[in-house]
Amino acid sequence: MLEHLYRKLHLLFIGSIMSIITVIIGILCDDFMDNKRQSDSLFFGRLAMLMVYELENPEKSPQTVISPYEDSYSVFALLKDAQGNVVYQSGLSFPTDMAFLLRQFAEEEGVQSVMALDRTAATTQGGVFSLSGGAQDKYWGVSAIVVDKRGTPFYLSLLQRQKTAFELIRNQLPFYLLIWGVSLFCVVIVSRFLLRHAIAPTEKVLKSQKGFIAAASHELKAPLAVILANNDKISRLGDGMPDIQKAAKIIDAETMRMSKLIRDMLLLASSDSGTRNINKTMVNIDTLLIALYEAYEPICSQKGIPLDADFMDVHFPMLCTDRECLFQILSIFLDNAISHSGTNAPIQIKAALSHKDVTISVIDHGQGISAQDKPYIFDRFYCADKSHTDKFHFGLGLSIAKELAGFLSGNVGVRDTEGGGAAFFLVVPLKSTVTTGRTSWK
Repeated sequence: MLEHLYRKLHLLFIGSIMSIITVIIGILCDDFMDNKRQSDSLFFGRLAMLMVYELENPEKSPQTVISPYEDSYSVFALLKDAQGNVVYQSGLSFPTDMAFLLRQFAEEEGVQSVMALDRTAATTQGGVFSLSGGAQDKYWGVSAIVVDKRGTPFYLSLLQRQKTAFELIRNQLPFYLLIWGVSLFCVVIVSRFLLRHAIAPTEKVLKSQKGFIAAASHELKAPLAVILANNDKISRLGDGMPDIQKAAKIIDAETMRMSKLIRDMLLLASSDSGTRNINKTMVNIDTLLIALYEAYEPICSQKGIPLDADFMDVHFPMLCTDRECLFQILSIFLDNAISHSGTNAPIQIKAALSHKDVTISVIDHGQGISAQDKPYIFDRFYCADKSHTDKFHFGLGLSIAKELAGFLSGNVGVRDTEGGGAAFFLVVPLKSTVTTGRTSWK
């Protein structure tokens, strides 16, 4: 139980701390990318300024000036004369259609109002702006009016694709991943150390408690045997004396009740210590269920409770399991059903077969289990009868059934019965079956 709690707390602690660290790293990455975009924007503005400065020299052809920027920085350039004729257009292609980008650029130029300047004015360059493409890509844009030394004006449009988030952070990504990995390692080590030290006192107390229960249970077996033996003598000596016979019966009943409690406690103690022996053999489920029915039918008949068997039409394969454990789990379910069923309230033993498991249910139509008790019904020493008027149930039976089911790699559960009552079920996986005298694994 503590190991399960430790794992949950360990995962919760690691998840919480690493979530915080991941958010911090994410903020740092986002801040780094913002700074990188601002740097790229400023750099693109400087490139545009250098290109405009070189284009002012009429002795250099536009191709000679623009080509190095195209090759080195992937800058698209469109140069037009005063009449709107294309003087030069780059041959670069982008993920978004160029016609679409130029339309977007023209709209942005209108906002920037660069082209509203007088054509005879000096060279003028607008600011860097951002454009969104049609393929979830973005671009830097700059527009300018270039007036060469002869006074001839030209309209220049420049575009450059913005780097994606991965491209911006690609060089820094190994560093951030290293930080995240080192943080995870440190958090795992520290959390394990802290949690182990935090639950160490509880582990010590529980270990002592389990040891005491196991030792006390073993020690109590001897005096109980002596009490039973001497009570049998008293019963024989008091033959014909009603008071003595009555007292002997009470002693016998209470001793048997204590013996059952000790047996249950010893079983749980062996489960906790890991000394429970599981003897798996090939078990015929049909035969086991018939034996279960025959064992409990007289008890139910004596109490006026109809016991029905709903498994005769199913042919079960041989199951590799511990027959004693399986029988004990189903016996606990039946004992529980009989205890909580009134006269004429039928109990049903039902079994179903699927391609991967066998489900055996004990269905009663008794008082049922309340919604607030259902989550704890398989906990040790939990008793739905808060008044403790039932002196023959200690809240151990169902917890034992759960422990035994775990040994068989199965699980137990409970659901409401239609019309009132409870249906306890056991699911055992079909790990192996026997056919024609040999084992075939599923």
